[in-house]
Amino acid sequence: MPDSMLGDENDVGRLFLRPPEKGAPYRAVLTKIGATAGVHDSAAGIVVTGYAESEEILRSNDWSADQPVAIPPAAGVYRWLTRRSVPIALDAPALVFMDPPEHTRLRKLVFPMFTHRAVTSSIDIITKHTEAVLAELDGRENIDLVADFARKIPIRVISDFLGIPDLGDDMLDSLGGHGAKLLDVGITFPEYRRGMTEARKFTDFVVDCTKDPGILHEGFLKDCVRMHAAGELTFAELLTLVGFVFAAGFETTVSFIANSLVTLLEHGLGAEVLDEGRLTDPWFEELLRYDSPIQLTHRTARVQTTIGDRVVAPGTGALIWVGAVNYDTRAYPNPGRLDVQNVTARTSMSFSTGVHRCLGASLAKVQGQVAVGSFLTAFPNARLLPGRQWRDSIVLHGHIRAPLALTSAR
Repeated sequence: MPDSMLGDENDVGRLFLRPPEKGAPYRAVLTKIGATAGVHDSAAGIVVTGYAESEEILRSNDWSADQPVAIPPAAGVYRWLTRRSVPIALDAPALVFMDPPEHTRLRKLVFPMFTHRAVTSSIDIITKHTEAVLAELDGRENIDLVADFARKIPIRVISDFLGIPDLGDDMLDSLGGHGAKLLDVGITFPEYRRGMTEARKFTDFVVDCTKDPGILHEGFLKDCVRMHAAGELTFAELLTLVGFVFAAGFETTVSFIANSLVTLLEHGLGAEVLDEGRLTDPWFEELLRYDSPIQLTHRTARVQTTIGDRVVAPGTGALIWVGAVNYDTRAYPNPGRLDVQNVTARTSMSFSTGVHRCLGASLAKVQGQVAVGSFLTAFPNARLLPGRQWRDSIVLHGHIRAPLALTSAR
């Protein structure tokens, strides 16, 4: 959209679609908006920045998670342009954009992976992968926090959960890096093409798995392949579930680990955020609120309904600016400041709420606590170097490069 269509400089839609530089300038905008949080009319439509208002929408059956712009037609055009007849991953509806009862049925199939018992039993696996990645950093003076640490742990953990052999690491890393961009607003055609290409490669891999399940280790993907073979899942549903587990366990976790370590090093907090080598629960919640890996979600009114005291017509879309919701001064005492007192009364909105609350929240929490805590324990004197770079994204919020100098305590 041209600037002339985005309203004046104080229009919330303009601030959302044309945000300032990430980091301190962006948080300053969120802090300013948080002082008047609520529901805003803007050039981008209705934008929700209030905690209570967003919670009301996300918990209500009056609002649909279905996206207003469907991905399948775009995927169909891509197949036509590339002369391919095989469906790709983006033909399948994403679980986060599905409504009950379909959402409920498929979510139940994934749920056993994320029970308290399953997550607790995964701690040893997460710790093992974290220690292995840290060992790879021994003797290094300088690293890129994202490429050398934050991306490596989630990709290994999710590969274990899915049961994908080691050869799948590069494929999953590319899918996460380029495929996640397809969730964004206003991407370029080259970005779209790269994302679709990675989605096609992943789909080809899943097709191969359905033909020869023996190439997989025991894990969630192999379980889904068995259900597909038994007629319990369509191929599209198989892609939906596997794609959900991958998306829920990778890019957002990468962003949390990198964002949190950068923030803690900037503030010089070090060991005071740790308990027995792990990030404490309150600090996990506050870091998640302060720099949420997800900045946007969307809902569409199914029927005439309300947001607060405002009546909205059926078909009305509402952009929920999660980053701003996490800075609502009515919900958090001092949102512009990194302070665990902000989350004593409530957690952040980063994992959403209602039927679409992140199913993998507990797993992401354990990964984040172990990874951040282990890194700070191993490198208590690490310091930031110039050259940090944020992801160019409205929806996803995280570093893609963060140079560090290490001083090992190992």
